[in-house]
Amino acid sequence: MRSNARPDGSLHTTPHSPTATDVQTPSLIVVGELNADLIMEGVQARPALEKERVAEGMTLTLGSSSAILASNASAIGMDVGFVGQVGNDAFGDFVRERLKARDVECRFVQSTSEDATGLTVIYTHGDDRGMITYPGVMEALTLEDVPLDYVGQSDHLHLSSFYLQTGLQPDVGTLFRTAKAEGLTTSLDTNWDPDETWDGGILDVLDAVDVFLPNDDEARLIAGEDRLDQAMAALGKRAGAVVVTQGDDGASLYHNERLQSFSAPQVDPVDAVGAGDSFNAGFLTQYLNGTALPECVEFGLLAGAYSTRGPGGTAAFEDVDGFRSFAASRLE
Repeated sequence: MRSNARPDGSLHTTPHSPTATDVQTPSLIVVGELNADLIMEGVQARPALEKERVAEGMTLTLGSSSAILASNASAIGMDVGFVGQVGNDAFGDFVRERLKARDVECRFVQSTSEDATGLTVIYTHGDDRGMITYPGVMEALTLEDVPLDYVGQSDHLHLSSFYLQTGLQPDVGTLFRTAKAEGLTTSLDTNWDPDETWDGGILDVLDAVDVFLPNDDEARLIAGEDRLDQAMAALGKRAGAVVVTQGDDGASLYHNERLQSFSAPQVDPVDAVGAGDSFNAGFLTQYLNGTALPECVEFGLLAGAYSTRGPGGTAAFEDVDGFRSFAASRLE
């Protein structure tokens, strides 16, 4: 395994050439979308056209599946680099600053004037939530923007939000096969498909994926199966391992034609936004340390549960010592 040491000195935010070799590459590279989340908490009633609703609280925080994973994995202790784009705007500055505050390597977070930084507005109503996303520049990232030599010096490549990254989507298979040829392991979390077609060449991509990380609904829809066990078995014929998050029901692992189920830790949640991404962060920090898959799942569940103790996907991990104590007490 290559060195996990973080580079010395300040992190640059201006883009380098995709063939740059002067960057010490982190162990985990996340290629993905970047946006801010505006969370409207405790909306009195579900939003409806031509009607105004009032929220009890508001939080502006780092959003996007990819960024939440990167931020929390770095907080836990993994050396993480990010490849993506933001707009030349206040939200872009906000996103980059939040990543840098968590020591995520941001040299290849490029600024562009093509469009604005994306924003997701999330509203919560009781135990329910809804989301509206303006994709912005997340749709502009293409394979040409990914520094393949930088990625190739890493240990692991992760990509989230396959269906939102429409510019990169046609070449995700090429990206993953290139990473595999360089000796990297790979993981993928598709997240929800806004068009609900559940295609985009995803099954061919899975042939180059070591760990596939959908939730239970996504797994069934991608596989075209009503039963989760059958969906995981079908997806497991392509991906090396399939790890499915199931909310309060925990998670399931399919590997080597064996299905295992894991219970979720009991917590008193504040906000479930980003829990699945935090699960991925916890899972990957252990996976890259060579931990057995079942233990990776258990640690991922701890990270996902802990993330719900704060608003948004990253606030809980401001207290990383609290997470270590939380995890240690449940792993005894």
